[in-house]
Amino acid sequence: MKSQRITVIPLGRVDPAPLAWLREDIPGIFRAGVEKSAAMPLSKRHFYPERDQYLADGVLSELPSPPDTTTELSLGITGVDLFSGRMDCVFGIACTGKALISTFRLRPELYGGAPNLKVYRWRVLTEAVHELGHALGLSHCEYPGCAMYFSNWIGDTDRKGPEFCYRCRRWLERVVGEDSPPAKK
Repeated sequence: MKSQRITVIPLGRVDPAPLAWLREDIPGIFRAGVEKSAAMPLSKRHFYPERDQYLADGVLSELPSPPDTTTELSLGITGVDLFSGRMDCVFGIACTGKALISTFRLRPELYGGAPNLKVYRWRVLTEAVHELGHALGLSHCEYPGCAMYFSNWIGDTDRKGPEFCYRCRRWLERVVGEDSPPAKK
């Protein structure tokens, strides 16, 4: 991307490890500078106590919109559980220029597995890349190995990984001048 900058914004208390991973890993996918912003509090008005979850759409709306969404993106990251509309839970959500991910459902131990930092890091990066793709205008992809494939459950996230397929990579090249590493084969 042309002089792309991604600002990672912690929302509420966030484990510092995923923040560091994103700053290290995102430039290998987007060829963008990644900065960490000061943490923002989570607004209680988006919390639904009967669900013990936050409304993702509301949390996303609280993120600052970058002044130029062709060269700047905001990526919010939180450790709370999110839902959206009829979806009982979501790993993330996005709109033009800004994206939000939650680490809550990305930890292997939530699914009965042992803690595994390698798997956790893979999932965090995969979901961040997916939502940043949406923030840039990409829609869901039908190729199960593409980062833009819809994750209906954690197995989809594990299978697809953080790389774009050839078609989605080409779209990024045309639309935002992306000159990132080659697409996943």
